[in-house]
Amino acid sequence: MSTSLQNYATPCPTDSGASTRPCILCGKCLDVCPLFTATGREELSPRGKSFLIRQALEEGNLHDPVAASKLLGLCLGCGRCADGCPQGRDLPELLREVKAVHPGWRAWVWRAWIQQARHIWPFLGRYAGLLPDRLAAGSLDVARAMVHFPARARGSGCFQRISGEVVLLGDAVLFPGCTARFARPWWVANAERMLGAAENRLKSFPDWQCCGFTVAQAGLPDLNAEMQSRNVALWRELGRPTLLTICATCTTALRGYTKANDLFQDDRERLAWEAAVQPLSGLVDPKDFRAAGIGDVFYHRPCHAPTPDPDAAFLQNVFGTRLVENESACCGMGGVMQLSAPGLSSQVAARYWSLVPEQSELIVTTGCSGCVVQLAATAPRSTVVAHWLELFEG
Repeated sequence: MSTSLQNYATPCPTDSGASTRPCILCGKCLDVCPLFTATGREELSPRGKSFLIRQALEEGNLHDPVAASKLLGLCLGCGRCADGCPQGRDLPELLREVKAVHPGWRAWVWRAWIQQARHIWPFLGRYAGLLPDRLAAGSLDVARAMVHFPARARGSGCFQRISGEVVLLGDAVLFPGCTARFARPWWVANAERMLGAAENRLKSFPDWQCCGFTVAQAGLPDLNAEMQSRNVALWRELGRPTLLTICATCTTALRGYTKANDLFQDDRERLAWEAAVQPLSGLVDPKDFRAAGIGDVFYHRPCHAPTPDPDAAFLQNVFGTRLVENESACCGMGGVMQLSAPGLSSQVAARYWSLVPEQSELIVTTGCSGCVVQLAATAPRSTVVAHWLELFEG
């Protein structure tokens, strides 16, 4: 049996806790798994992977350990199966443990990709942008999309401030996330302009680390813990201000810090952190803004958006019936899967676009950095993909 499959806990009926209950192979996960719905391949589904784990760990019957280890690494990490599992199993978390035991070269590359983002992302994105479309197609599409300013006609599908200003109760600082810092800095500028005069009360944001979500998904728990510890230390040094987030996944990841055992000095500080993480869209009053231009705006709800989704609520209040949202389909980003199985990621994206209504000059918006990049890299030519901050015209 492969070492990579031997060194993590075996799910069994005698274990306590919902996350370790055995898979009963009911198939409820098939309806929500983006990989299965896009490909029809059950071995890629949570049920297929759970069956493989059972063979490997309970029956000792694994015919091809190398192929099995690779298959278990093919997970988008969207979490939809965990939300719908009647046994309460969190298969994405279990698979992250598998990757941590046997990370492979892709995890090493992903580590460098995130840690050296300030140097790699702008360079690679601009380099890819210089290449003809036929040469940049594929994996370089994502790199090119990272630094691409959406070519939206001014006045179309936008919103503007009409009155008021945000009242910040105490000090606040932006946590913009890696994409805004190193690839699309105009997100930061628009976030500050949305705050109006309250911008003057913002602290200058420090050298934040990655929120940690994507490195945890890649099976790099030590790096994730290091990034979490550094971010909490910076927040503490700033006097524990409100953290204004502009990426849905960052919001969820930062709020998840409270689950760690040793990040905070005490429960009081843990609660202070939990209260401090606030999405910008939930802080501003939609009544202070109005929709402009014509046409519908299509909203993509990220898999890792908080519940309820503050970005969706803000845009719904601003655009009203002009905001359109269909079924909550996954974009297929998948983090490290961009390295291990870009073809599968593209298949999930293709299914997503098949569900989006066809119309000329469609604007698709979302609040997750990864979703923006993935959708921009795979969108039809007539479609504009933008972070909702890019729709703000002052």
